[in-house]
Formats: sequence, C-alpha cells, structure tokens
Amino acid sequence: MVGHGVLQAQKLPVLHDQEILSQVKEVASYVYNESPDSAELLIKKMELRLPKHPVIPMMRAMNIAWQDQPIRTTSPTYPAHQAQLEKVIAYSEKLIEQDPDDLDGLFFKMSAHGLLAEYLAREGSYMKSVTQAKKTYNLITVTMEQTEQSPEFYFLAGLYNYFREKYPERHPVYSPFLWFFKSGNKALGLKQLDSAVYQSTIVRAEAHLYTAYIYLRYENNPHKALFYLKKLHYEYPRNTYFKAKYIEGLMAIGDYQTAMPLVKTLLGNPKAYFRMCGEVFTAIYQEKIQGSDEMAEKYYHKAIASGNTDPDRGEYYKSLAFVGMGRIMERQGKVNQAINYYKLAVEVDESDLVTKEAKERLERLD
Repeated sequence: MVGHGVLQAQKLPVLHDQEILSQVKEVASYVYNESPDSAELLIKKMELRLPKHPVIPMMRAMNIAWQDQPIRTTSPTYPAHQAQLEKVIAYSEKLIEQDPDDLDGLFFKMSAHGLLAEYLAREGSYMKSVTQAKKTYNLITVTMEQTEQSPEFYFLAGLYNYFREKYPERHPVYSPFLWFFKSGNKALGLKQLDSAVYQSTIVRAEAHLYTAYIYLRYENNPHKALFYLKKLHYEYPRNTYFKAKYIEGLMAIGDYQTAMPLVKTLLGNPKAYFRMCGEVFTAIYQEKIQGSDEMAEKYYHKAIASGNTDPDRGEYYKSLAFVGMGRIMERQGKVNQAINYYKLAVEVDESDLVTKEAKERLERLD
C-alpha cells in the first residue's frame, strides 16, 4: 500500500504536489479577495507547467464566478464560466481514459458536474439538474471512497451525504428522480465538510462557505455558522459576498453592534444583490431593535425594489423582506396584504426558518 501511494503521488501533479497546492492557495487568495487580474496572471504562469490539466480551467471558472457572486445561469459571466467547467470535464476525461483511477480526473470531473447541477437546480430546472447529476453517478461511489487518498474529497463526499438527504426534504419535486442515487447521511456529511475545512487546500474556502451556509440556513445553528464565516471575512476582507454572509450570521445571533456598521457599507453598493442585503438587514434592525415600523417598511420596500432589478438572485433576502412586510401589515390590521406577503415569503424562501414563520402566521390568519 505504501508503494502504491508513492506511485500515486508521482503521477498526480496537483492533489499530492505541495508546491502546486501552494500556488493554488495563492490563486485562491486573489480570487476570493476580488483581485481577478492578479489571479489570472498566476493561472497563466501555472498553465505553462500544467497545460491541459483540469486544475487550470477550474481556477479560471472560479475566478470568473467570483467576479459576480452569487453566479446564476442568467448572469452575464455564466457562459464564460460554463465554458471553463466544460473544459474541466474534457481534460478530466482525458486523464480518466488513461487511468480510470486517476484521482485528479475523478475529483475535477465530479466537481465540475456538481457545480453545473447546482446551478440548474437553483434556477428550477429540475430535470436538467438530475440529468447533469446522473452523468457523475458512477463517480459518486468512487469519489466517496477516496477521502484517505486526498482530503479534497471530503468536500465532495460531505456535500453529497448532506444534500442527498436535505434536497428532497426542501424540494419534494426531486424525490421521484433520486431513488437510484445512493442514500446520504446528513450527520456524516457535516463531519466530512468539517474535515475539508481543516485539511483541504483547493476547496478550503468553499468548504468554509458551504458548511456555514448549511448551519445558517438549514441546521438553525448560527453560532456554529459564524465560526466559519468570521474566518472567511477576516481572511478575505475584500470579499463582499463573504461579508454579506458574515452579516447574516451576526444578525441571526442578535449581534447588531458588530453587524450594523458592516450593513451600512452595503447600502451604497453598486450591485443590487448587496444593496438588497443591506436594506433588508437595516429594515430588520429598525423593526426589531428600534421599534420603527415606518422606517422598517421603508427599507423593506427598498429591498424588494432592489430584488426586482435582480430577479434571479437573493431569494433568502427577498423572503426576509416579504415576511417582514407581512408582520407590519398584520400589525396595521391589513390582513389580506399580510397574507399575500407571507405567501410570497414561502414561495421564494430557501431556508427552513422563514418558511416556518410565514406558514405559522398564515395558519393563524386563515
């Protein structure tokens, strides 16, 4: 077994090469600190050493994506991002053709298909998403068993184990199409994601983000989420998306003193998504801490208006605005308007907590 590991290390230029992993980490620092030009310069330098290796288009794909987070299939940059992911798949398949057990090929092919499936799922293209996931079905059982070969695989295994069970819970429309996929395990998935946080290099930041997202949106454990989000925010201070998620965690635990100065920095952001985030959290602060329904309503309306200019992103922030407006309308005795807002909140929400509150209020009013 030791000899086999040495052979693997010699043939794998990325997953077992500390020098290259160090360069990947440097690229990631530029990507996540919103310095795309510097990232591309280093990627080009690495490309001279690793032509036709999937790590190169994968880094380019992430560099493109992080210039317009959260990226969607309708984003102007998505075609370029998708083209790089398809190149990742093509390069990975070349490696797998030469050796079906090539870990680089398996890891990057699974990662690219997984991202494409996630984007399609987010836009509601359920069949296309499942079809994309089916393309990696044979890889799933293989990659799930590779965590001892490389800690990068903890990320893929953790995501699969958690969301294989969680997605059908949140989106029952998927259930009939997932029967042929191996069952997951949410507790194991969270444990594996945590291993990726501490042990991986290539997916380290993404592991922090996805793990925090799960604890924030699905597990109702904002304190745990903040552990990961605070690390991301302080390591990548120029990253506005990480800042927005850090704010979300702070608001969830009621740390308004830390959150509100950061919230104010989002109100003038040129991107509607981040303005909406700042506006909805300002509204929540006005409603719940300052006790001003007038100011809260003003900012909820601003958030909804910002959301309307960016219809394919920010579902969670929109749901917060809708449920907040519902509460205000309810206090004003405008029951029909409150009901409409609560229904909108349920329709767009992607978390368990907002849906739960909106449904409970609807049941009481109906």
